[in-house]
Amino acid sequence: MGALVLGIGINYAALFHVEVKELLPYVALGLVFWGFMSNVISEGGEAFIAGGAILRQSALPLPLFIVRCVIRNYINLAHQLVIVVSVMLWFRIYSGPGMLWAGVGLFIMTVNLTWFSLALAMISARFRDVPQIVTAVLQFVFFLTPVFWQPSAGLLNNPLVTANPFYFSLQLVREPLLKGVIQLHYLKMMVVVGILGWLVTLLFYNQTRRRVVHFL
Repeated sequence: MGALVLGIGINYAALFHVEVKELLPYVALGLVFWGFMSNVISEGGEAFIAGGAILRQSALPLPLFIVRCVIRNYINLAHQLVIVVSVMLWFRIYSGPGMLWAGVGLFIMTVNLTWFSLALAMISARFRDVPQIVTAVLQFVFFLTPVFWQPSAGLLNNPLVTANPFYFSLQLVREPLLKGVIQLHYLKMMVVVGILGWLVTLLFYNQTRRRVVHFL
């Protein structure tokens, strides 16, 4: 991850005619937290399949396997935050109170990732090709989302920016750490997405939870 951050940050700064000190912290935060999101989604989608042997022999709650996936990726994120801290110290970026807002953003990101992974895991238990499709879609979304490239003025009204929940989630963490502020628009949108997502997922869960073991 460190090599990827340096490679993209330095090379794309030259390609986009941007200062390295402006782009590299943006890229570091984008790649590290994108990796967290994509790994939770990918692994969460296969959580019930991977834990099939345990589920067939016990009565453990299904969401426990999603929580285990999230905790495992939090441990990986903690290791990769060394890259973020190193970059921010090198360029002397001190967000101060923005770190608290970043914590709020990370919490909202996790809430949304959890309901999405739970819904995806139930679908994947029935249709085993879904995890491979999700992995391919995530690779496609990675290049469409401003993870390592900064949207220009002409793209600010583009759906890739204005209607992209992945971008909103990233910005809830990245912007407070870089600028010390949080966009209330992104915050409101992701809170609404989280509430609606959990309502739909819980309804789906109540209808499907008893069938998951039979699917496996």
